[in-house]
Amino acid sequence: MILWAFSAASSIPVPPPTSTPCSSGYITWYSSCYKLVSEPKTWEEAQQACVKEGGNLASVDMSYDQAFISAAVQQGKTDAWIGLRRLAGSDSYKWSDDGWGWTDLTSLGFTNWAPGEPNEAFHDGDVGKENCVEMYHDGTWNDNNCVQKRGFVCRHRQCTFTSFTLRHA
Repeated sequence: MILWAFSAASSIPVPPPTSTPCSSGYITWYSSCYKLVSEPKTWEEAQQACVKEGGNLASVDMSYDQAFISAAVQQGKTDAWIGLRRLAGSDSYKWSDDGWGWTDLTSLGFTNWAPGEPNEAFHDGDVGKENCVEMYHDGTWNDNNCVQKRGFVCRHRQCTFTSFTLRHA
C-alpha cells in the first residue's frame, strides 16, 4: 500500500515554459501575443486569418497597447487593419449593440483617431461604407471601407499558470 502525505495546503510551482508562450511569428507583449501580417487582405479576410490562428484582429485596450502595436505597424511601413468595426446598421461611434465593437468583445475605452476621423468619407467609387478601422503607419486610426486590402495585426491572449495548491480533503 502506498500512502501519500500532504500538508493541509501545499503550493507547488509550475515549471517555466520550455519555449515562448506565443506561436511562431508572434511577439509577446504583456499577456498577449501579436503578429503583424503584411499580406494585404480585406478586413473580413484578415479577421478570418487571425481566428484560424486562435485569435482576432488586434484590439487596443489602453495606451500601452497602442504604443506597442503602433511601433510594429511603423516597422512594417504599412497601414494595417485592427479589430475595431462598426456593427451593422449603426451610425454610432460608441460601444453598444449598434455602435463600434472590438472583435474580442472588449469595451471601447481607448481610441486614437486621426484628426477628422471617423468621417465615413469613402471615395473609391463611393461603394459601401467605412465600417472597419485601420491603423495608419503613424499610429492614428482611420475608418475605411472593409473591402479595401491592408496588412493587419492579429492578437491572442496567452494562457498563463503560475502555481496551484493541493488541499487534503
